[in-house]
Amino acid sequence: MALVPDRPSPRDHRSRRALTRLPGTVFTDYTAHPEVLARDLIHDAAHNWLNDALAAYDVGLPADVTFFSPWRGTPLPVYGFLHACWAFSLTVLYARQAGCDATGAVVPFLDAHLRQQESRFASALDSLADALRDHVSHAVSKAVGSV
Repeated sequence: MALVPDRPSPRDHRSRRALTRLPGTVFTDYTAHPEVLARDLIHDAAHNWLNDALAAYDVGLPADVTFFSPWRGTPLPVYGFLHACWAFSLTVLYARQAGCDATGAVVPFLDAHLRQQESRFASALDSLADALRDHVSHAVSKAVGSV
């Protein structure tokens, strides 16, 4: 469920949030471009999916191991870092596809999103490989092996 205002906000920036108490619900700012709304919903749907996937097998990731997140500009625990990589990777896949058919003002927005994410993923690549190899694969194997 997406809760979207029917008119623009007076603020200069867009915001959105999801609540763990209302899974699958996203509160987001107004946008005149469905491509932007779709990108934001895909981002939040990715978080919901990953939460469900990890919870389904009771996968526990270490809270004391952190990786620098270029999205937040600060170190995040494995869980948060994995969430960022997963959610933003899906927005990149979407923006690439949406950009093929988009016209007008949304085209530079999607292009800017792709350029921004390219640099962020480039800086996160080694950390993502370490997180997946050293922490996520171990935690998933342990959880799935105990089922």
